[in-house]
Amino acid sequence: MGAGMDGIEAIKQLRRRNARQAVLVFTTYDSDADIVRAVDAGAMGYLLKDAAPEEIFAAIRGAVQGKSVMSAPVASRLFQQLRNPDEILTPREAELLSLLIEGLSNRELGQRLFISEATVKTHLAHIYAKLGVETRAAAIATAIRREGMR
Repeated sequence: MGAGMDGIEAIKQLRRRNARQAVLVFTTYDSDADIVRAVDAGAMGYLLKDAAPEEIFAAIRGAVQGKSVMSAPVASRLFQQLRNPDEILTPREAELLSLLIEGLSNRELGQRLFISEATVKTHLAHIYAKLGVETRAAAIATAIRREGMR
């Protein structure tokens, strides 16, 4: 797609150019983070490449009509996330997020967890994507809000 361009950025640009443009994601990636990022970027649907032709045709027709469409496995994962939002994060990501609340730097997080700063940054990127936030402060606020709701 070119430098600085991935599927998520392509969705955002398509939607910015034409907000009514229906965008369907057709992919092999079915991780929670990928699904959430695509939908958050403006995708009308998310289909896996092993979808049956009838499902693909129905998804295209639905998206053109403004309906959100997802393959059954993707929809199941999203419903699971909505029912159990704390299960979105892996145990390691949850551990890192709890330490983030303590105000630790990336270097301190790495030292505490015995991982490199690069690995800390990777975990943070996954946490941000899964929580639908873009900053440390927003991730911390989301974590505190979740804890307060229990």
